[in-house]
Amino acid sequence: MSLGELVMIAVGGGLLVAVGLRLVRTLFSAETRQQRRRRRNHAPLATKGVRTSVKFSVKTRKPRS
Repeated sequence: MSLGELVMIAVGGGLLVAVGLRLVRTLFSAETRQQRRRRRNHAPLATKGVRTSVKFSVKTRKPRS
């Protein structure tokens, strides 16, 4: 391997690392997380039924008679 090939491999590897770091920073930045959360919270509802879609299993006290 000549010196020119080693330099090209090093430059190519450095570029790949730089692109990878930039991609990771943009995918996991705080601003991007906020945008995803905002998009999820303001998305239209999947179900528009009149009845409740979640039933809670709660033990309640018996009413006094």
